[in-house]
Amino acid sequence: MQFVATLLNRLAYFNPLSIAGWMVWIGLGGLLAFSLLSWRTYHPKWNTRAWWILFTLGVLTPIATLFMGLEFQTGSSLPVPGIPVEAPGSTVMLFSALPWTLAGGLLGPYAGAAVGMFNGLLRGVWDTHSIFSILEFGILGAVFAVSTRQNYRTPFFRLLRQPLFNVVMLSLIHALIFILSAFFTASAVASATERLDYAFSNTGRAFLTFGIEMLIAGFAAQILTTVSPHLWGSAGSLRPSPAERSIETRFVSGAGTIISILLILLLIGSWVAAGSAARKLLQNRLAGAAQVSAQNVPYFLETAQNLSAQIASDARLTQTNDSDLPAILGEQIRSIPFFTQLAILDVTSNSLIASFPPEQTFQLTTAEQAGIPLVSGIQNQMYAIPPGTPGESARVSFLAAIPNTTRALVARTDFNSNPYLRPLIENLNSLREVNGTGMLLDEQGTILYHPQSNLIFTQYSGQRSDQPSFFDGVDSRGTRQLVYFQPVDGQPWAVVMMVPAGQAQQVAIEIALPIAILILLLGVVALVALRLSLRAVTGSLQNLAAEAKYISTGKLDRPLTTEGVDELSELRAAFEQMRVSLQNRMEDLNRLLAVSQGVASSLTLGDALRPVLEAIVSSGASSARIILVRDMLPVETPLRFADGLEQDVYMHLDQQVFALTEQQERVVMATLAHNRTLLLDPNLPQPESLIALALRHEGRYYGTMWAAYNQQHIFTESDLKFMSTLASQATLAIANIRLFMAVEVSRRQLEAILNSTPDPVLVTDASNRLILANPAAGHVFGVTIRRGERPEAERLIQVKALNELLQATSSERHSAEIGMADGKTYLAMASPMMADGKTIGRVCILRDVSQLKEIDTLKSDFVATVSHDLRSPLTLMRGYATMLEMAGELNEQQKNYAKMIVQGVDNMAKLVNNLLDLGRIEFGVGLQVDRIPVLDILERATSELQLQAKQKNISLGVELPRDLPNAIEADSALLHQALYNLIENGIKYTPEGGTVTVHVQTLPDALIFAVQDSGFGISENDQKRLFEKFYRGTNRDALMQRGTGLGLAIVKSIAERHGGRAWVESELGKGSTFYLQIPLAQKKSTAT
Repeated sequence: MQFVATLLNRLAYFNPLSIAGWMVWIGLGGLLAFSLLSWRTYHPKWNTRAWWILFTLGVLTPIATLFMGLEFQTGSSLPVPGIPVEAPGSTVMLFSALPWTLAGGLLGPYAGAAVGMFNGLLRGVWDTHSIFSILEFGILGAVFAVSTRQNYRTPFFRLLRQPLFNVVMLSLIHALIFILSAFFTASAVASATERLDYAFSNTGRAFLTFGIEMLIAGFAAQILTTVSPHLWGSAGSLRPSPAERSIETRFVSGAGTIISILLILLLIGSWVAAGSAARKLLQNRLAGAAQVSAQNVPYFLETAQNLSAQIASDARLTQTNDSDLPAILGEQIRSIPFFTQLAILDVTSNSLIASFPPEQTFQLTTAEQAGIPLVSGIQNQMYAIPPGTPGESARVSFLAAIPNTTRALVARTDFNSNPYLRPLIENLNSLREVNGTGMLLDEQGTILYHPQSNLIFTQYSGQRSDQPSFFDGVDSRGTRQLVYFQPVDGQPWAVVMMVPAGQAQQVAIEIALPIAILILLLGVVALVALRLSLRAVTGSLQNLAAEAKYISTGKLDRPLTTEGVDELSELRAAFEQMRVSLQNRMEDLNRLLAVSQGVASSLTLGDALRPVLEAIVSSGASSARIILVRDMLPVETPLRFADGLEQDVYMHLDQQVFALTEQQERVVMATLAHNRTLLLDPNLPQPESLIALALRHEGRYYGTMWAAYNQQHIFTESDLKFMSTLASQATLAIANIRLFMAVEVSRRQLEAILNSTPDPVLVTDASNRLILANPAAGHVFGVTIRRGERPEAERLIQVKALNELLQATSSERHSAEIGMADGKTYLAMASPMMADGKTIGRVCILRDVSQLKEIDTLKSDFVATVSHDLRSPLTLMRGYATMLEMAGELNEQQKNYAKMIVQGVDNMAKLVNNLLDLGRIEFGVGLQVDRIPVLDILERATSELQLQAKQKNISLGVELPRDLPNAIEADSALLHQALYNLIENGIKYTPEGGTVTVHVQTLPDALIFAVQDSGFGISENDQKRLFEKFYRGTNRDALMQRGTGLGLAIVKSIAERHGGRAWVESELGKGSTFYLQIPLAQKKSTAT
C-alpha cells in the first residue's frame, strides 16, 4: 500500500468496448433514466441555495476524486486480459464518494446521479479506464439518494435511511455492476472464460476499495444526519411500507427474498463447487502429465551418460590416428541414433582433435569450456547448452574423459532429434487441446523446452519449489494460468505444466450451467406458484383471524370447527387444542395462584402446606400426603400432612414411597397392581394409581409428596408439570420455614448476647437509619427502638462526633473518642457491613475509656512535672561537670568520667525537652502560624545537620520540584522541629557512607516532605507502631543507636496539629522513606 497524491500523472484513456459491451452500456443508461423518472417524487424543489450547493459539490468533485488516495498492491487480482495495464480497482481515493453522497442526501436523486456521473467520468479516464464507471457511479448516487430520503416506517427501511447502512448495500450493488463492466471491458481477443475469470478475480479488491471510500463518505454523511437532520433526506411523516399494506405482498416479498437469497446461494454454491471440481480435474491432469514427463528425464540422462562413457572407453580412440577418428565417431553416431554431434578435444589446450559430422562447425560453449578442465576429476559431466541456430531446440552436452589420455569426449544431442526424448516431448505437448503448455527447466531455471521456440533458453520467471506444487500464475498477456511444478527425482531439472485458468472456468460453466438453468427455472416456478396459492390461503386466514380475535378477548367457551385435513384445517385444530389447553391451563394457574398465596402468607408448616394438598385433591386425587424428614425440623413440629376424602386410608404406604423418592426424583404408577417396586398388603386397601415426587432443594432431601387415586389415572405431561410445580412450591415453603426457624433461633441468641454486653452497640443501615440499639446503648443515649421502626440516627443521637463516624462513606474501619455530656469518654469503633461489594450499613461498638483517659492524663501530668523539675538540676550537673577541669588538672580516666557525665546529662536534657514539646503539642496549644519560605525551612534543617552527616560520611541532599511554591502557612518552630527530627533519624540510622535525601512533592493543596535514607530499613510489624511514644522497634542494628523513641511521635503530633499526616514506607535492609504532609494554608481555628 502506498500513498497516491494525484491521479493526473497517470495516462488518460478508456478501454475499448465491443459491440456487446456498448449494448450493455446503453441498457444500463436506460435503466438509470427509467429509475430517475420513477423516483422523481423524491426530488425536492430547488432554490438558489440548492443550486449553490450543487455548484460547490461539482467544483469539489475533481479535487476529491483526483487527489489524495491509497494504492493497494496485491497479487490476488489480474490485469485486463490482452491489455498491458495494472489491475483495476486497486486505488482508493479517500474522499471520492463524498461529493455524490452529499449531493444525493441534500439535493435528491437527480443531483446524486449527476455528481456521481461526473465522478465516474473522472475515475474512468484516470483510474478504472472503464466507460461503465460513468453509469455505475450515476446509479449509485441515485440509489443512495432514494434510500436515504424514503420515509417507510419498517425497521429495514429505517436502517436504510442511515448512511452507514447504505455502505453495505451500495458496496454489493457496486460489486454486481463491476462484474458486468469488467466482463465487457476486457479485450475482445480474450475468451469469454478469460474475461469471466478476470471479472471474478478482481471483484474482491474492487469491493474492498469501494467499501473504504463509502465508509469515509458514510461517516461524514452520518455525522451530518445526526447534527442537522433537517438538512438531510425527506421531511415527511413516516408511512406504511408496501409489505405492510397487504399480507400477500408481505409474504411474497419475505418469501421471495428468502427464495432469491437461496437461489443466489445455490448458484454461487454450484459455481464454487463446479469451479473447485474443474480446478481439481485440471490439477490432476497437469500432475499426471508432469509426473510422466519427469519420469522420462532421468532415463534420458542416465542413458546419455552411459553411452558417452561407453564411446569414450572405445580403445580405438586411443589406438587410431587422429585423421581416422572422425570415421570412428561417425560409426558411433550411426550405430546408436542418440547423439547428433561427437567431438574429441585436448584437455590441456581445449583444441579440437576430431568431430563428426564434419560439415557442422564445432565450437565449445561457455559451460563446456568451464567443464573441460574438470574432466580429469569428474569423469562424466552434463550441461544444457543453447541451440546451435536461433529458433531450434536446446541441446544437452555430455563430457566424458577418454581413459589414459589427456583427451575428452564431447557428445551433444538436441530435444527434437533424440528418440529417447520423444515421450517427454509428447507429454509436454499433451495439453495443447486445452491451450496448455509444457516446459522443461534446468537447475538455473532456464527453459530447455517450450512449444514456442522464441522462449527456448530464456529464464523462467514463475514460482519454483523443491517439492511438487500447484499454484496460480500469470502469463505475459495477463491471463491467469494454473501451474503445476514437478521437480525431477534425482536430477536438478524440473517440469512445468501450465493451462489457462479460463479452461477451469470453461469446465465449471459446462458443469454448472445446466444446474444454474434448472435452479432459475425452479425459482421462477416457485415464485409464481407461491403467488397463486397465497390468494386461497389468505381467504382462509381471514376467517381464522376472526376466530382468533374472538379467543383473544378471553372468551374460551366457543369451540372452533375443525373440518378438512389440509394445513389450514390443522391450524384450526391447533387453535382449538390451544383453546382447550389454555382453558385447562387457566384453571391450573388459578389453583397455583391460590397455592402461592397460601404458601406465602404463612410461616407455619401446617398452614403453608394445606393449599398444596388441597390443589392436589382438586385435580382428582382421593388422598394427598406430605411426609418430611425428622432431622430437618424441631421435635415439636409434625412430620405428616394429609388432605382428601381418604387422606389416611393409604398411610401404610408412606414409608415405602418415602424410601423410593429418596432414591429417585419422581415415581409414576398409572396401574399400581402391576408394579414390582411396592410391597402391597392384600389385607389393606390399595389405590389404583399413584404419583410421588421428592421434595428436594439445593441438594437437600426434605421428604416426599404423593397422591393416590381410587380410579385409574393416566398422567399427561400437563399433570406432571402441575404436580412438579406444586412439589416445588411445597419444597420452597419447607425450606423457607426451616430457614426462618433457624434465623429466629439465631436472632434470639444474638439478642441475648447484645442484651448482656455492657458496651453500647449501634447498627445503622445504608441510609444511616438506626435499626438496632442494645440496652446499654439505650441507657447511654436514651433511645428505644421498637421492632419494625428505623428512625434516623442523627435525630436520636445528639452527639456530633458519633454521627460523623456513623455517616462515613469509607469501606474501612474507623475509630474515634467520643466525649459525652456526663464527662465520660467512649472509644467508638465503626465497621462497615458489606454485601456484594457494597456497604449496606455500619456496626458501632462503644467502650467506656474514661478511667483509662484519667490514668493517661495523670501520667502525662506526672511526666511533664518531673521533666520540668529536672531542668534545673540537670543544668547544674552539666555546669559543674564542665567546670571540673577548672578546679585542677584531671587525668585521662577522670576526663573520660566527666565527659560521660556531660553526655548523659545532655541525653537526659534532650529527653526532657522532647517530653515538654510533646506535652505542649498534645495539650493543644495553638499554632503560631506564619508564611514560611519553603526553601528557608529546608535550608535551616539541613544546614544544622550537615556537620553530623559529614562525621558519618553521609551524603545529605535536597531535591526540589519545578513547581515548588514560595511559602507555606505553618508554625515555623514546629515545622522546623519535625523536619529536623526526620532528617536526624535518617542520619542516625544510616550506616557510614550512605545517603539521606530530602524530596519535596507538591499537591494542589499541600506539600509532602519526604526524607529518604539508605539505612537498615524497618520491618512491616515495626512500622505499625513506629509513631507511638517511646517505641523504638525491634531491629538490633537500630537499637544500637541512642534514642528516646519520642522523635517520630513529635513529628506525628506536629503533622496532626497542622491538619496533615505522617507515614513511612520501608523494606527491611533497603532503607526507609518518611513522609510529612502539611497543608499549604491553615484553618483559622488552628492558629492563635
